[in-house]
Amino acid sequence: MPSFNTREPVYKKRADAIAEWNTCRKGLNLLLRPTELGRDELAKADNIMLVGSGVATGRWGTELYFTANITGSIRGFGKYKNNDASTDEFFALTDQGFLVKKDEASYTTITGQSWPSGSIIHSEQLGGTTYVVSPDVDFSSYAGSSLSVFSQIAAPTGLYATNFSGATGSNRSSYKVVAIGANGGQTTPCTNYVLSSLPPTLSDTEIHLFWTGPSCATLSGYEIYRGSEGDETLLAQIDPKVTTYVDRGEVASDLILAPATNTTGGVKSNFICKYKDRLLVVDVDEPNKLLVSGRYPNHTKFSWYDGGGYIFIDPDSGDNIKGIVVQPIADRIVVYKEYASYLVDLQVIQIGNYYILDPKYTPISTSVGCSSQGTIQTVENDSFYFGRNGVYVTGYEPNFLNIIRTNEVSAKMRPYLDLLGSDDFNNACALYVDNKYILSFPQRKEMIVYDRERGAWLGPWKFPFGISHMTKYIDSTGNERWILGSNDSNKVYNFGVSVNNDNGTTISKTMRLNKEDFKDWTTLYIIEFFYFLFRNVTGETTVNILVEDKDGNVTTAKSFTVSGSAIGGSTGWGMDMWGMIPYGKTNTFGVTVATDEISRWGTLFKQARYIQVEIATTKTGSNFEFLKAVATAKKQARGALSSSQRV
Repeated sequence: MPSFNTREPVYKKRADAIAEWNTCRKGLNLLLRPTELGRDELAKADNIMLVGSGVATGRWGTELYFTANITGSIRGFGKYKNNDASTDEFFALTDQGFLVKKDEASYTTITGQSWPSGSIIHSEQLGGTTYVVSPDVDFSSYAGSSLSVFSQIAAPTGLYATNFSGATGSNRSSYKVVAIGANGGQTTPCTNYVLSSLPPTLSDTEIHLFWTGPSCATLSGYEIYRGSEGDETLLAQIDPKVTTYVDRGEVASDLILAPATNTTGGVKSNFICKYKDRLLVVDVDEPNKLLVSGRYPNHTKFSWYDGGGYIFIDPDSGDNIKGIVVQPIADRIVVYKEYASYLVDLQVIQIGNYYILDPKYTPISTSVGCSSQGTIQTVENDSFYFGRNGVYVTGYEPNFLNIIRTNEVSAKMRPYLDLLGSDDFNNACALYVDNKYILSFPQRKEMIVYDRERGAWLGPWKFPFGISHMTKYIDSTGNERWILGSNDSNKVYNFGVSVNNDNGTTISKTMRLNKEDFKDWTTLYIIEFFYFLFRNVTGETTVNILVEDKDGNVTTAKSFTVSGSAIGGSTGWGMDMWGMIPYGKTNTFGVTVATDEISRWGTLFKQARYIQVEIATTKTGSNFEFLKAVATAKKQARGALSSSQRV
């Protein structure tokens, strides 16, 4: 006869579904939907930064560093420090037009030069002097007392030439004369003078040149140019006391043309950058022309004779130079245009008895460029910059030390960057501190942050004021300051690691984790228990647990607060979590702090397809460090879905 198994089957409890968030180290990811994010990514990170192994907390606050001038907004920064550190100054320019240095919480005006309202300055220190450039005012220098201006001198006039020997032929030559200023800058040439009926070989005769020099005390010499009309090249350089020259047919340069602009007053430029013991600038009147100074002590002189020179980078391309940086390790110059970047190599060639600077350039990228000099930052061995295509890095290709490459690092932030306008691209600025590339958009009053240590994006960081200039400064006490210039006022601020407000304004912080479906989006769950772990809670932090029900409605299933310890020392447990019985005090007055870990747990028993956690602070002085969270759930039967969605 048949046998039957009459034993009662062993009951197997359905395993709980568990979601655990124990790090936020991958930061903000706007490229993916919240349901596509991993548990170590954030769907929202307003005013959030990461510490440690990926612990989310509120960003640094800001405090007033000093007030610059009476009115206007900040238009540029500069620093000056002498070798023995007896003078250590930080200065700023506002729309009022005067450069001022920090004097406690106020300022002292630096005399000797002024700028039109709206002028933006850049500065660089070399040879014991800080040099200041702008597109509106000639080159200025500062060495601890007052500003000195490189005064522009006029071009020579009245050029005349004669064929002294009288030898004739079918040859024809045009001459030009250029005056050289004390800083090595050149005037534009005088009106050319053409001699015809010259012998085929000029060494068969003598050409005598005469001209009238400019009346000034800063003249350091003249340059003679010879060639066909419009193509005159450098022939000789002579003493400033002489206004005559005899041409006996010496060979002229094949490369060095007469200057197109007057640089005796220094160069009007949007950029200045230090390359070893040289200065690099771009002539504002020729925005594709990179000028290279001579080596120290000729670092303010840009003439060929003093070891300087220039190179046109992809001239007349309709894409002008937007920034300059010196590539780390390689110690080579990188020039950025809006849609391209180029590597510049300073080579030297010999012409007669002269060794002439002969720069060469090669493209790095002809599709990706930089929109603003202020966004270029040296980041360890690479250079970060921001342009129309996002944030990119220029550096060496791994294992190929002779190959420079560009890579994008902002893919996760593209939805945010797509909202930017032309002013945001042109006026953006950046700062690299604490392993963070901080990119500011002054019109939006926001910053976004790339945490290089963790390879994560955060932000936006939202401010009550826009930040248009940022720099790092080590003051006379040896403290490193992270300085911010307001786009809305004459205030200069300082990032404060221990500051929890923006010059008295509350910082509201909000972070959201991913939308969690417990690895099965086709099934409903009963969310049972939740657990949270915090540290260094200051003031009051609100936790919202959001769920999406079977009909697609998003509701707040639970909301509670986590407070720091009272001054007396009790830890708050949150009355709403424990019915009507208060476990400790939560409604203490003033800012309270708990440095120990604080855990919270509770029950939901809510039906949901997704769960999402939001943590926020909106009260003065409040902050938190989010360590971990866990949610447990029971899977429901396959049929426990919305009937309205059934087909």
